[in-house]
Formats: sequence, C-alpha cells, structure tokens
Amino acid sequence: MAGTTGTPKVINTQRIRCRIIRALLVLFLSCSNEMIQAFAPAIEPNRSYSSLFNKRSSQKCPRAIGCPTIAFSTFRRLLLSKQSQLFTTLYDDFEDFESSSEAKSSSSASASASASENNKSNEDIYALLRARQDSLQQQQQQQQSIHNNSNNGNSETVFAYNHQDEIEENWRNAECVSSVKLQLSDWIRRIAMDTYPLAVCGSASGNVYLVDLDRAEELDCITSVHEAHIDDDEDVSEAMKKLYGLYDGGGVIAVAIRNDIVVSSGREGGVHVFKIDGEQETSYKGSRGGTSTNTRLHLKSEGKIRYLDSTLVTSLAFDDAGMLWTGGYDGYIRAFEYDDVNAPLFMQKQPIFEIDVGSEVLSVSVNNEIGCGVAATAEGSVVLFSLDEGEVFSVWKPFGRGVGRRKREYARCAMIVQNDEERTTEDGGVDQPAVWSVVCGGSEGSMYQKRLNIDSFGYVSESKPYMNDDSLRGRLRPSHSGLVMAMASPSPGLLVSGSQDGTIRIWDCSYHNCKGKYEGIKIQHDDEEEEAQYDDIAGVDRRPNCLYAMTGYKVWLGSICTNGEKLVTDGSDNTIIGHDFTGDDDSTEGFLYEDDDLEDFSL
Repeated sequence: MAGTTGTPKVINTQRIRCRIIRALLVLFLSCSNEMIQAFAPAIEPNRSYSSLFNKRSSQKCPRAIGCPTIAFSTFRRLLLSKQSQLFTTLYDDFEDFESSSEAKSSSSASASASASENNKSNEDIYALLRARQDSLQQQQQQQQSIHNNSNNGNSETVFAYNHQDEIEENWRNAECVSSVKLQLSDWIRRIAMDTYPLAVCGSASGNVYLVDLDRAEELDCITSVHEAHIDDDEDVSEAMKKLYGLYDGGGVIAVAIRNDIVVSSGREGGVHVFKIDGEQETSYKGSRGGTSTNTRLHLKSEGKIRYLDSTLVTSLAFDDAGMLWTGGYDGYIRAFEYDDVNAPLFMQKQPIFEIDVGSEVLSVSVNNEIGCGVAATAEGSVVLFSLDEGEVFSVWKPFGRGVGRRKREYARCAMIVQNDEERTTEDGGVDQPAVWSVVCGGSEGSMYQKRLNIDSFGYVSESKPYMNDDSLRGRLRPSHSGLVMAMASPSPGLLVSGSQDGTIRIWDCSYHNCKGKYEGIKIQHDDEEEEAQYDDIAGVDRRPNCLYAMTGYKVWLGSICTNGEKLVTDGSDNTIIGHDFTGDDDSTEGFLYEDDDLEDFSL
C-alpha cells in the first residue's frame, strides 16, 4: 500500500490478560513471607513460623469463602522438611512482546483510532510489568547469593522448620491430643511397646493380648496364660504387696516385646515366650469377584524359659544387643540370648549372666548407649550393673539406711535418663558434654536422682560410676503421694513418671538448661538419714522441674510407654490411653475425647 510504513499489529487482549495473570501469580509465589502472614493474620509477633502449621493453633477458614486448602496443604508439605529453603523461580513473561519503543512506532502508524488507544493502554501495562520483572530479577540474584553463601558455610536460612523441635515444645507445653486407643473386654494391667503401633498387653485375668493401637484393633488373645490370683502362698502375697502395695490388680506381672518376640511373667512363676506370626487372608470384594489379600498377625505360644520355670520374675527388659534381662524376686538379675537361632529363648537351660544383688529385685531397666542397667530392690538400694560383663558397678541407697521418717520406703522402680545430649563446636571439639543420671522412684512417692560419671568413650566409668555433683543429686519436688510404678524418657531432657496417686508427671530434667532458680538457696532437710540428705543443696539447683501433671488415672496405673512422639499408658480399667504430641489433631486414631466418658482426665 502506498504511503504505508507497515501493517498495524493486532494485539490479542485475551492473551495479554493471561500473561498478566501469570506475572501476578509469579509475584504472589515470590512473596513467601506475605503469603505466610496471609494464612495467619492474627498471629502474635513473638510466635514462630512453626506454630502456623500446628493445626491446634491455626485459624480455620470457612469453606464458604473458598479457603485454598489444596494450595495450603501443598505448601505445608514443603515446609515439613527438616531444613527447607524457599527460593523463587522467575519466568520471563515478555519474551514474545516487542519492546515499548517498537510498540510505540507501530501504534503511531496505526490507521485506526481504536487500535491506537488500545496500544497506549498496553504500553502502560508493559511498563509496569517490566518494572516488576526487573525487581524480581534483583530478588532472584539476592537469593542466589544467599544460597551460594550457605553452600560455602555462611548459612543464612530463609526459612527452617524442625519437626522434632516442635514435638519437644509440645511435650513441654502439654500440647497433645488424648484419645482412647483401644478398649478390651478385660482389665488392662501391663502394656509394652516396641515399634508403634504394635503393642502387647497383660490383663487382670492372666490373658496376653496383641493389639494394633493405630487401628484400635485386638489382633490376638491367648487366654489364661497366668494365674489371676494366688491367695494361699505367703511368699507370693508378700511379693505382690511389695510390688503393688494395697492395690494388687491381679493377673500378669510383666510383659515385654522386641521384634517378633513377646515374653510375659505371672505370679505362678516363670516366663512365657510367644512368637508373632502372620497369616495371609483373602477377602472378596465387589460383585465381580474381586479379591484382596492382607496379613493377619497372631501370637504363637512357644513355652516357658526352662531355667526360670519356678522363679517369680518381677521385671522383663530387652536390650539392643540380643539379651533379655529378667529381675527375680529371689535376688538375681539374669540375661538370656533372645536372637540365637540355634538355641531359642524358651529352650535355654542357663543364662548368659546371673548377678546376685542381695535383695528382691522389683524392676530392671537397661541402656545400651552407655552400657549399663539399673535395678530397684526391696531393701531400698539401686544397683548399677554392666551389660557387657554382667557385674555390679555400684550400689546406691537413696532412701538412707533404715532410720528416720522414711525408713519404710524402698526403691520400687529405677531407670537411666539422659539429661542433655553432647554438643560439639565447629572444629569438632566438645562444647557441652552429655549428661546422664539414674532416677529412682520410691514406694511412698519420693523420687531421687544421681548423676553418672561418663568416660571419654561414652560409657559409665567402672572405677567411679557416680559423680559428686550436689547440684544434680537430690529429691525431686513435688513428690508423688503414692507408689511410683513406672518411668520413661521420650527424649533427652524429659522424664515421665507414673504413680498410684492417679497422676502422670512430665519433668524437665535438663542439666545445662537450668535457669538457676534456686541459686544460693539452702533447702533444709527434714530428718537425719545418712545417705538421703540430698535436699541440703547450695548453689545452683539442677534437679528436675515438674512441668505439669496428667490426672484422672486410677490406682491400677502400672505401665508407661513412649516412642518420643506418643505416650501410651494403662491405668484406666479396660482401656489404653494415648497422648499424641506430634501436633496433628486431625488424626483418626482411636476415639477422641468428645463426651463425658473420660471427663476425669485433664492436664
């Protein structure tokens, strides 16, 4: 055409809108902090980002306003990695567009007034988007610089999330979801758990149950394994009084599980051994004959350990090195190999180790990490012994020598607790040594602690097992008002104790994180017992501090199990109680407390 410099370019306005929306979406995804704040507009300034994803504290949007649940769940999964860094991926949304000068020359040559007006509005849009593109490119360069510095050792994390830290905070702040994990037809007296959710229970009638706590399902039950009561034997009656005081619930005394092996003991004497087997089950589904196959677990009785045929066994504990440790009321601690394929556990005629502690053993606890175990005895002493040599390291008498007001109290249970983990410096040196101690619970509710002496190899020193550290040695306050039946430790620095007073208490037992609350205060002791004067502490008091108590349990409380995330207990008649500290309150496990059936339970 004469007099025409070029053909006017027709711009697709719908395509422009799509690219504008795409650019705005990039802008939205790049602003991670603004997006996080958008999900929690009412969060306090001092709260961490991790609390935003704790469903117990997050604000829920009504479905009527179109809450973007899919996008939020996807973003939450991204943040649930242990160390996550958010980086923005930038796209060039202008690669198909001409430059603003070219667009201007084209618009000037347009023969139509409407086309000229459209081009002018498009120029403004291009200018805004290009300015934003330059800004995003600068942000990308800054984030890439941060990423390069972190790879070079100069870490500057954009966003970090540690699920384990959140769980520990939930333990300390009583942030948990409580539920009835399972309900049986018999009173539950003992629980043992190895790998959650599989657990084994002993009942008041002497039955042994295999249960799945996630599915709230009883997998198998072997009835009448042990005697419910033995009333005509004075020795057994005396032993039951030592074990349970005035509240003997009857039936099974102890249970334990490790991999596919289950053991139990009763008041008739001896230790029964069971094997967990699986059978495939085929079920038919649908009208067209479809089938599905699953494995059904059950218990298979293998007999009793021959060497312990008539011995009253009060405690059972598996270690990580292939040994089953038993505590006998005859005053002996014995160890048997449970993973010997040539000599199964029920066929062994003699133990690998047999340790004479001089008094009736009421509980046994072992710890392979530092290579020793502890036993609580009826005379009141706590025996520290070696797992490798099968010899006694030391004998500790936390309740004195039988004089004073607490002369009747004895050691009912004891365990080894890690107060703090070892911390190292950047050059590999030890900045903070690991702290271990022995905690003992008494027959009248008193609890004591004594620090262990760990050598350079991480084991208990044979020459001097305990340290003379008065800041960590002493009586825990407040005491339970009933017999301390069981203890557990979900993680370093945390201790759980359960008593016949109907409470489970959570203790902060960290040594290095002590606030020095009682610094310079000398607490007066109330009697003249020789080895129990542990309340005479001056300086920094580093004894465990009780954080809170869970109430509503009955006097039959006898077992506490934990895998670090969940706390499983008996003490509620025929039900198993579970407390979940992971922060996931949408769990369908068990039955949540939604009515008045368990109104007595509280934190």
